[in-house]
Amino acid sequence: MGINCQLCGSCMRTRSSKQPHPNYRKLYLECLNTSCGAKARADFVVTETLSPSGRPNPDYTEKFAASVPWQKRTDTH
Repeated sequence: MGINCQLCGSCMRTRSSKQPHPNYRKLYLECLNTSCGAKARADFVVTETLSPSGRPNPDYTEKFAASVPWQKRTDTH
């Protein structure tokens, strides 16, 4: 999966990532264009299983992340 820099259009690389949930990963990116040098964070979410596993993980109990960072907030102000 390639991700292009939103500022200059060059390729970005994943510097690091964290996986707080089996279906959710935070990616920390940097632009490969040294004159740009942009850094960004992206969210990768598995939204649907298209084919069941032939080797299911018995420890996996949740189907999808219960909440993701961009979900609409329900604050009442």
